[in-house]
Amino acid sequence: MRTEEAADGARLSAATRYESLVGVSNAIGTHRDPKDLFSALVRELHRVVRFDYIGVAIRDEKANTFHRHFVDAETEAAIPPDPELPIEESDAWWVYQNQEPLVTSLETHDARFSKLHEILKKYGVHCLCTLPLTTAHSKVGTLTFGSKAPDAYTADEVHFLSVVAEQIALAFDNALHFDASQASQQQLLKKNERLGLLLELTNHVVSNLGFQSRVPGRSPSGSGEHAPGYELRRRRHNSSRFRQHTLADLRLGFCLQRRIRPRGEPCPDG
Repeated sequence: MRTEEAADGARLSAATRYESLVGVSNAIGTHRDPKDLFSALVRELHRVVRFDYIGVAIRDEKANTFHRHFVDAETEAAIPPDPELPIEESDAWWVYQNQEPLVTSLETHDARFSKLHEILKKYGVHCLCTLPLTTAHSKVGTLTFGSKAPDAYTADEVHFLSVVAEQIALAFDNALHFDASQASQQQLLKKNERLGLLLELTNHVVSNLGFQSRVPGRSPSGSGEHAPGYELRRRRHNSSRFRQHTLADLRLGFCLQRRIRPRGEPCPDG
């Protein structure tokens, strides 16, 4: 009977954790700045996960590195990355490359992570659980939980933490791409505005061209329209007036472009 009650209690506890995870996901999903998002993680995840240290490593493919953010969960003091730990010997690198959770413990002696073990001893951490932060569209980085208790990350706990990591990956992916999306929209709006002004200018120039072609010729004083040289003088006269109108229109267009030209872009002369 006690075994059945214990099993029911475990199922109830698991159901409560998943229900709480929904609330955590909603809370962190409102943040659009990665730093604010990480601060919210430290506060909110204590509702569903026990940990003494927490960190994320966001992958930067262009720089071939990870942007790491680790804190002491109790004091929220930042833990700087250790410069003596090569990226290829880090837990984040292994998890990112293999896309699988990794549990690292001082109880095990893995030569691949010997320098990482030295860092764990420095902070009194007995075991780490590092998980991939991955969405359907991109590999964002990794999420790491650290515990001062040995054997804190059992198979069941790692399974639950994998679900947690899926929610956090979506939140970070949205936050990281929000600024880029906003900037692209602003650039598109500016380009459309400039195109609209240029189109208006072009239509104005074309309408002047049509008007000039319909201007009736005038005979110079003392000459008829069939006098020698009259047709050449008429064309030169119309061409000169058209150039004057066109230059005025272009100067107007340049002034309009200068109003909306992005900062730093040189303006044309004229």
